[in-house]
Amino acid sequence: MIAVISDIHGNYPALKAVLDDMPKVSLILCAGDLVGYYPYPNEVIAEIRRIGARCIRGNHDRAVIYDDYSRFNPYAEAAARWTRENLSSEGMEYLLGLKDSMLLRVNGKLVAIHHGAPFDEDVYIFPEDVDEGLLEHDNADILIMGHTHVPFVVDYGGKAILNPGSVGQPRDGNPKASYALIDINNWEFEIRRVDYPIEEVDRRTREVGLPDILAERLYYGF
Repeated sequence: MIAVISDIHGNYPALKAVLDDMPKVSLILCAGDLVGYYPYPNEVIAEIRRIGARCIRGNHDRAVIYDDYSRFNPYAEAAARWTRENLSSEGMEYLLGLKDSMLLRVNGKLVAIHHGAPFDEDVYIFPEDVDEGLLEHDNADILIMGHTHVPFVVDYGGKAILNPGSVGQPRDGNPKASYALIDINNWEFEIRRVDYPIEEVDRRTREVGLPDILAERLYYGF
């Protein structure tokens, strides 16, 4: 059993709830955006390191690394700047060591992990954009993407494309943290949703001076 997480965005209480819900797995994969938006970047990175997740970096991770927010709206920019100012040297070192994509073989299947589209990590692939041709970029059996914060699984029978949704900022109208489980041997996929203490994240987000809208949106899952 493999667990897939993505788009944690500095929301440690949500990550903790997901890990507490998670059954025993042999591997945890992360499709990027560990930081940005919420006020626990160091705690998130420390936990990702502790559990030994295989992780790539996303666009918010890159923005923090390179101090470049040119593609961001004002709220995302404010959060990314705050993250860069408050990120520990160990956290920055970890982000610097991540790659933008990953290929690995699991139980005989080639798994490709990208934050955005395989052909451009900044391109969003929503459920309506999914096409089997996306698998051809890496000749993958399973393609994992994040970035949209919208979970889905498309099973082509022996090949599949999935997005686990967002741990830290769901955008599908469901405020519960989202992640995915993959049973490659039995070819089964599951999107799981988990309650977490949104009020705690709300309070801390406002206390550190991050934009109020980032706290408010968590209650609505958008």
